[in-house]
Parts: sequence; structure tokens; C-alpha cells
Amino acid sequence: MQLKISVLSEEEKILVHEKTIEILNTAGIWIKSPAVFDMLKKAGARTDDERQIVYFTEEMVRDALDKAPKSFKLGGRNHVYDFVVPSENSHHIMSGIATAIYDIETGEKRDAVISDIVDIGRVFQKAETGAVCWTGVTASDVPQKTHNLHEMAAIISGTSKHVQVELSSTYESPYAARILEAVCGSREKVIEDKIASFLYCPVSPLTQDRKMLEAYLALADYEIPVSIYPMPMIGLTSPASLFSTLCQNNAEVLSAMVIFETAHPGWPLIYGTASGATNPMTGEYVRGGEAPLISLAWTEMARFYGLPCQVIGGGSFETMPAYLGGPDLIDGIGCIECGMAVDLPMILVDEEIGKRCMRIRKGINTGRGGDLTEDIFKEGPGGNYLLHRSTMKNFRNNDEIYHNMTFPLERRAQIDERSVNREAALSIVKNILAGPHEDALPEEIRITIENILKEADEGISEL
Repeated sequence: MQLKISVLSEEEKILVHEKTIEILNTAGIWIKSPAVFDMLKKAGARTDDERQIVYFTEEMVRDALDKAPKSFKLGGRNHVYDFVVPSENSHHIMSGIATAIYDIETGEKRDAVISDIVDIGRVFQKAETGAVCWTGVTASDVPQKTHNLHEMAAIISGTSKHVQVELSSTYESPYAARILEAVCGSREKVIEDKIASFLYCPVSPLTQDRKMLEAYLALADYEIPVSIYPMPMIGLTSPASLFSTLCQNNAEVLSAMVIFETAHPGWPLIYGTASGATNPMTGEYVRGGEAPLISLAWTEMARFYGLPCQVIGGGSFETMPAYLGGPDLIDGIGCIECGMAVDLPMILVDEEIGKRCMRIRKGINTGRGGDLTEDIFKEGPGGNYLLHRSTMKNFRNNDEIYHNMTFPLERRAQIDERSVNREAALSIVKNILAGPHEDALPEEIRITIENILKEADEGISEL
């Protein structure tokens, strides 16, 4: 049977929900957007007008949960890569918060540029467990006020898998819609294909951002999926307690769900978290053992609410609990230095670690292909199973006996395993980028997008 791991009992899940409702109804949420504040007030929410605080009730939360779709597609530009959530098996999502990248030619860390995002997409395209590609890095060589649009275009160009992007102003919203329409062919196809999703980050503690929120609400009719992804730092922007961080995190996500479902009932939403600990000596974010525990509990709460989920914690054995919980999407492969830099070969190395963790989660198969008792009867005492057909079959079945020729078994537990594997992955990355661009955008679409970006850049001066 499949391995099952849990950190919350059914009673504790109910307690998390009850504490969350207490937070929403007592502390409330600071809604920075006047338009959203007014919308919630008109919908009947209790408010503190002077402080722009909205208090959310159990009924408001339940209504939003009822309206939110429980399953939907995250489409690829190539529909071979369409990914339906929730999923029986976990998949990876490329991260997107880094500002630096390690150059594959020089090995030096440098500021990321727009062409790096295309390269990230091309490498992620080859990751077998990669389902959703966030931009990986923020580009330093494009206008700051339109960088999200340039990064959106770059990642769509780089991969034909589903992409996740950000917007930070309503100025960007119509240009983003035009880019998606250029790729999909029409507004209707944008809605149908769902080749992109938005990442929305509530601001911890207990604050809903104005610019990002209003940018997405401006595109409500497109029904673009939104991953609600707060990033509370334990001991800094959330309490120094995993349980209380979980409750605060839940309040931030559920209040955002109320906003989106009030604005447009049926909006597809992903229940996400990227919580980590704070280094008590420096105040910096640390992706330590606490992060996968939060991610594991978060997956359990997502199933409690019947929602798709996205969690932090990919690419290291310390984060194994996050994999064992079976979330739909795990963020983090290819990111190093606590998410502040990307290393292209590590996308493949970290994916390998993820694959090993996912194999462990599959547990022990006692059914067809797993029950080989008949082979034991045939061989008897003192025999050897090497030449049995079942042995050959299961040595080729990674769901039974995991093996990857790129990262062979003999490297396991060696002192330099990670560095040797990175060298092997570096060779693969160089071959990918030197070879043909898989599923490259047609030239006419690429030119259309370039013209949209040019228009957006030129319009900045009019703001």
C-alpha cells in the first residue's frame, strides 16, 4: 500500500480551522485595496473603516469554499503537458523568487537576465516530474515597471508546460491578457486552455496586498487560476510556533479565497504555503526542517477542505516529509541559497532527490507485480532470482525498484555525490541549450508578443 504520513489528527485539523475562524473574526484582515474593502463591506462583512480591517465569519469562509472548484486543469501550451489538480502523484513547480543565477559557462553567480528565464523554461521542460514552471528568477535587464510582463513572455517562450506568473499592478493586466490571447488564439481559448496561473502572495501577518490583488481582479472574467501563496517567516512575520503559524497562514489564504470567490464565484484557486523558519541570529529566511512540516500539515488541510495545494520544500532529503504528504505541487527544485539563486543543473539534481522521495511514498505493492510468491515456490531453498522474468521486469520498473542511469546507484551516499551529480547534470543542461528549442513559439506569435511588450514599455512614461 501507499505510504501514509500525517502530522495532524482529524481533531487537530478541526482545531486549526476553529482557531483560524477565531483569528478572522477577532483580529481580522487588513485589506489594503479600497475597492476590495468596499466589495466585502457591500457583501455584508463587518469592518473597521478607519483601520481598513475586515472581519470574516465562518459563513463567509464556508460560502467561498463551496464556490471554489475542487478540481481543474493547469493546461500546457502543448496539451501533452496538461495537469489536472488535485493529482494522485506529486509534481514539481519551478520557483520564482530568486534574483541571481549561476552561469553555466563561468560557474560564477551573477544577476539574472531575461534570457535566463527562457533557459530555465527549456531545462524545466526536460524535468519528468515538472508540471508547472514559475519564472525562476527576476530579470535585471528589463524595465522595472513591466518586468513581470517580460518574464511572463520569457517563460511562455521557454517551456510549453503550464506556467505560473505574477503581476504587480493593474497597468500590467491588459497587456498580460493580450499576451495570453496571442498565444492561445482568443479570449475564449485563454479561459478554456488555462496555460497560465497567477501567484498571489498575502502579506504576513494578516494583510491582503493592494497592487497584486487588484491586478488579478481586473482579469477575473478570464478565470485564470490563482495560487494563494503566503510566506510567513516563523518567529518574525508569524508566531514562533508551527501550530500558530499554520493557523495564521490558513487565515491569510481563506480570507483571500473569500475575496476571489466574492469577486467571481467559481474562480479556480490553489491552496498554498511557503512558510519557513527565521534564523534567530540574522533574521534571514531558512528552509529548514520546519518548512516541510508546515508543508505536510498544509497538504492535510488542503485535503480537509477538498482543494488543490502547492507547498514549499522540494529538492533535498530534509524536505522528504513534504513529499510523503503527497501534495499536488512542490516548489523549490533548482533553487539554492534559501531560494535566492538558481542553478540550472540543480533543477535536474533536485528533481532526482524528489523522485527518490516520491518512490518511498509509493510504499510496498502487495498486488500484481509485487506479489511474487509463485517465484519463491519455483526457486525453492538455495536458489537465485536473477534470471527470473519478474526480476528483469521490476528492475525496469521505478515504482518497484528505483534506478536512474543518469544518477547511478553507485554514487549513493558518497561524500561528493551532490557535486558529481551536478557535473553530470551540467553536461545535460549544456546539451539541452545547445540543441533545438522544443515547442518553440511560432515566429508570428513571438513578434506579436514583442510588439505588446514594446507598447507596454513605451506606456510607462505616461503613468
